Amino acid sequence: MMIARTNVWLPELPPIDGTLPVTVDTPFHVLAGLVVVEGRHSLTLLPGATWPGLDALPAPIAASIMSTDLRAATGTSLRAATLSEITAGVALATAQALRSLTGTEAYAALTALTGHVHTPRDAMLILDVSHETAMRALKHYKETTRG
Repeated sequence: MMIARTNVWLPELPPIDGTLPVTVDTPFHVLAGLVVVEGRHSLTLLPGATWPGLDALPAPIAASIMSTDLRAATGTSLRAATLSEITAGVALATAQALRSLTGTEAYAALTALTGHVHTPRDAMLILDVSHETAMRALKHYKETTRG
């Protein structure tokens, strides 16, 4: 038996509070449905997640996303984000982006965000990369930051 497919993506994001247009710069909280922030590395926001707005993201993460395209699934409902939700949204977007970057790019972003060099073991756990990738990323980082 085939299930009839309904419209999956809305032609535009639903406005917040019925009037506020939503862009990649707009902080919003997903109440229902889902939103995909499309860019070099896409992020998926499920109900309960908050998009903090591109300007709220740390520079290395914003640079990795650099998108102006948002997609919402049919049935998506949004509301304005609170300050605490924006903080949580920055953490969520940062974590998703770190794990979607390449090994050397992710390692450089992680180091920029934390302000210190991480061991290969830590990089493996945080970035979900292999030991070999973590070793190459650390080597590359040391080679490119030598003064």
